[in-house]
Amino acid sequence: MIITTHMMIEADTLCDRIAIVADGKLIVVGTQQHLKDKFGDGYVLQLNLVHNSPEYLDRATTFVRTRLHPEARLTSRQVKTLHFNLPRDINLESLFKGLYSKERITEGGINQFLLSQASLEDVFITLGDGRVSPS
Repeated sequence: MIITTHMMIEADTLCDRIAIVADGKLIVVGTQQHLKDKFGDGYVLQLNLVHNSPEYLDRATTFVRTRLHPEARLTSRQVKTLHFNLPRDINLESLFKGLYSKERITEGGINQFLLSQASLEDVFITLGDGRVSPS
């Protein structure tokens, strides 16, 4: 069965294989995981801070870059919530050790966290705007 959609969350949920078309041309075909691994922008780490202050923003950013990954990039901040992009080659074992450590609270001022892969929508946008060659 072939389904066409512009909603990547729908494609991610319903399909075993996904074909992405841009400018009328087939760009890539693969499973969701293959597309996310090959064209995704790594991981998204969402942190909720204990307090909303510049000091806690600095503490959390320092914690992420020293204990989790030096190339972590802060992409957005909303009150006490921070979003970081992490590279896809990150060591998940050491990442989770850091996130479950007591230093997460004492040094980083981090209350809660959420880690997720780049979404299929991120892959679609990356391929559609030509930032990455599908070959």
